[in-house]
Amino acid sequence: MTKCILLTFDLEEFDLPEEYQIMVPKSEQLEVASQGLDQVIGLLRKHKIKATFFTTAYYAENNPCRIQALIRDGHEVASHLYYHSDYNPDHVLGSKLKLEEITGKKVNGFRTPRLRPMDPNLIKDAGYTYDSSLNPTYLPGRYNNLSKPRLLFRENDMFILPFSVSPGIRFPLFWLSFKNINLNVYLWLCQRALAEDHYLHLYFHPWEFTSLDQYSIPWYVKRHSGTSLVRKLDLLIQKISKKGRFTTISDFLESHS
Repeated sequence: MTKCILLTFDLEEFDLPEEYQIMVPKSEQLEVASQGLDQVIGLLRKHKIKATFFTTAYYAENNPCRIQALIRDGHEVASHLYYHSDYNPDHVLGSKLKLEEITGKKVNGFRTPRLRPMDPNLIKDAGYTYDSSLNPTYLPGRYNNLSKPRLLFRENDMFILPFSVSPGIRFPLFWLSFKNINLNVYLWLCQRALAEDHYLHLYFHPWEFTSLDQYSIPWYVKRHSGTSLVRKLDLLIQKISKKGRFTTISDFLESHS
C-alpha cells in the first residue's frame, strides 16, 4: 500500500498580528501572504509535488490569477471561509461558491480559520465532502481534542481528516512544531506517523515563508520565518519524499470512498 503525504497550506490574509492588538492594513496582509505563496510554489515546482490550499475567498477574489495558477499546477483549492477573522455562517456556502467561480472547479474541502468549531450541518449542507479542521491533540488555550479520533473517519456523511500527530502521546506535527523543533526530531516523528498510519497530514501558512521580523508577535511564531523556513521545508520534502507519495486531499480520499 502506497503511503500518502498530504501537504496543506492555509492561504489567508496575514491577520495574525491582530490577535496581539497590532493592526496591519488589509493590503499588507494580502501582500505578505502572496510573498510567502511565491516561495511555497517555488518549492512545490522544484520537487514536482501537489498540495492542497485552504483559501479564504477574500484572498482569492483579490488574487484570482494566483489561485488559477494553483489549479493549472495541479494543486487543490479548498475553502478557508470567506475572511479569516469573520465566522459568519453564511460564508460557509458563500466562500465555496466564490472559489468555484474563480477556479472553475468543484470545491470539496473545508477548514475553519484557527480550527474554530463550526456546526457540521452547515458544512455538509453547503456541499463539502470533507472537513479538515481537527487537530487531535491538546493545545493550551486553544483546544483539547485528545478524546477525538486520531485518524481519518466519517461523520455526518462527510470525511473528517484530522491533522497528523505522533502515535501514542499525540505530539502535534502542525506548523508551530515544524518551526520550533529540530528538523531531525520532527522528521523522525513524521516518519513514525507515516509508518503507522499510512498517511501524513501536515499544515502550514504561506505567510510563514516570508520575513516576519518587523512584527511584534511572539518569538515562537516569527522565528525561522522567511528564507530559513523555506530551506527547512525544502529539506523536509527531500527527506520525507523517500517514504511516500505527495498528493492532494481529494485524490487521497478517492481511494477511501
